[in-house]
Amino acid sequence: MRSVVRSPEPAFFAELRAAHSRWDELDGASRSLIRADLAKDFGSVCGYCQSPCQAPTSHKRREEETIDHFRPRHHFPAQWLDWLNLVYACRRCNVVAKGDSWPGYVDALANQVLADKDARYTPITEYVNPSAVDCQRPADDFFDFDPATGEMLPSEQLGREEWSMARRTIADIDLNDSSLSANDRSHLWNRRLAQRNLLVARLNALDDFDLKVNIMLEFMQPDKPFSAFIRAYILDRFPLFREFFR
Repeated sequence: MRSVVRSPEPAFFAELRAAHSRWDELDGASRSLIRADLAKDFGSVCGYCQSPCQAPTSHKRREEETIDHFRPRHHFPAQWLDWLNLVYACRRCNVVAKGDSWPGYVDALANQVLADKDARYTPITEYVNPSAVDCQRPADDFFDFDPATGEMLPSEQLGREEWSMARRTIADIDLNDSSLSANDRSHLWNRRLAQRNLLVARLNALDDFDLKVNIMLEFMQPDKPFSAFIRAYILDRFPLFREFFR
């Protein structure tokens, strides 16, 4: 997950609010316009797992683009058309994993499971927001990765509450694809590693140092697939570049 700086709210939102009072009242054309503007902000990669999204066809495939309400409409109905509450997300993250889940709502079991796994975990009331907002540190700061396996981890630089936010976000949105076999090529770990291997192949084909730096910068852009993992890999592989890339 990367922190995404959001554009101003689209002008047509005012018309939608004047004509409708609920998300379910919006027609397909209106939702398509919203998805298109979200894709401009998020770069056609899921705001949560950063996998590339595709145009919806079957409304069943994991990789299809959807509009997620970061704070679910079920719990926060007033935010049904809040631009900064909308996230460009793949169907896997939005529909299959996250759904209407939100910390603080019927989550005693989830809290207990995470606390049993690590005593540092404490119940929290927010997920990590992929949109850059004033009330939260950048999403980039919350997560780290195992560069060898692609596993997503809470950053060890966080205090207990923020560490718990990261841990709960990873668990509830299943950002380590626990539902799939580790040998499945579509597993998020393997897709992150495939992007890393693509980067390595591009770097190995170049001799010029400046060109290599430009390739790394390109792969690290927030709108590129799995750029958070790529950033972690580059900083681990090339520690002398840490200050340059921050």
